[in-house]
Amino acid sequence: MFNRNISKLIVTFAFFYSAVICHLKAVEFYEKKDLFLSYFLWFCALTSFLGALRFQIAKLVDKFKSLKK
Repeated sequence: MFNRNISKLIVTFAFFYSAVICHLKAVEFYEKKDLFLSYFLWFCALTSFLGALRFQIAKLVDKFKSLKK
């Protein structure tokens, strides 16, 4: 059980780190007027951020499902 929690924390940290790096690179490309690549990197940053929040999103979806019943 200890190893599972540590691995979840490491993967969550990696998602947050990836989101930050993608955002910073997107800002660089946006300043260079490379809009397509900057928007793509912002999309990647958004999906990485949502990946970091995957457990909270799953809890929210379960809550909505239980309210629907």
